[in-house]
Amino acid sequence: MEIRPAKESQLLEVLYIIRECAEQLRTKGVKHWHNTHIDYEEISKDISQGYVYILFEKSVAAGTISIKPDTEKSEAYNIDRLAIFPHFQRRGFARAMIDFAENETRSKSKKVLRGTIPVDDESLCKLLEEKGFTNHGIISQVPNEITKILFEKNLE
Repeated sequence: MEIRPAKESQLLEVLYIIRECAEQLRTKGVKHWHNTHIDYEEISKDISQGYVYILFEKSVAAGTISIKPDTEKSEAYNIDRLAIFPHFQRRGFARAMIDFAENETRSKSKKVLRGTIPVDDESLCKLLEEKGFTNHGIISQVPNEITKILFEKNLE
């Protein structure tokens, strides 16, 4: 297993991983993930800024994660779009990517790693709690939008 920064030429691989995870989650009743033109533009921009990473297993793109500065908390970085291709799930890759995100955050001299997840993604809630993140509860309940939970881990 190896985690490397995504290249602009790998945008479609990142989108494909996210799309397959989104479809899997939708079948489980988690409705937050979507793969729209907005995602394409945003992910493309994040790749160009060096925020997107791909996990490779034997040269195959198996997962992706975005790690970027938090816009609300200057001492924090955010995890976003953590996705492991369904065939590669249950092998510890999500845990490895969270560990990678913690190390990247420390390397940038930041003290906090944050992430928001949809309230209905129970498996990700459980994983973050197992990794030492604190559940700060629901942060948004806007009609017709995703209800999100904030998780945060102090890295000091």
